Amino acid sequence: MFLGEYEHTLDAKGRMAVPARYRAKMDQGAVLSKGMGPCLAVYTMDRWEEKSAELVAGKSSDELRDFERRIYPSASEVDLDGQGRMMIPARLRTYADLTNEVTVVGVRDHFEIWDRAAWYAYQERLDAQGSKIPF
Repeated sequence: MFLGEYEHTLDAKGRMAVPARYRAKMDQGAVLSKGMGPCLAVYTMDRWEEKSAELVAGKSSDELRDFERRIYPSASEVDLDGQGRMMIPARLRTYADLTNEVTVVGVRDHFEIWDRAAWYAYQERLDAQGSKIPF
């Protein structure tokens, strides 16, 4: 399970250190894709395959075609380098408006990478709606 919130930076080559707690879960590789909202999502390879099967179930052929064309072409398999960093392709950095300061957040079965300012704004909105959250 992916939990927690971590502040990181991207280097000039678009590399980001993955939080140490997440690295062991990525030993079989992972997939980086557009997330829900202005962020990127990282799934373990096993979970990516499970999630893909869940998402395509019950879609009409037109919905499925559009979904597949949105998600799969932009997705990238990622591996960690010897220093625990992953490369974020330029097109995905642009999609999520990632520059230097990012926030990495655990979201149960995956983790997300957000521009830090966008993450804080999103959290402020959630806090303002606090009475609607069941915890």
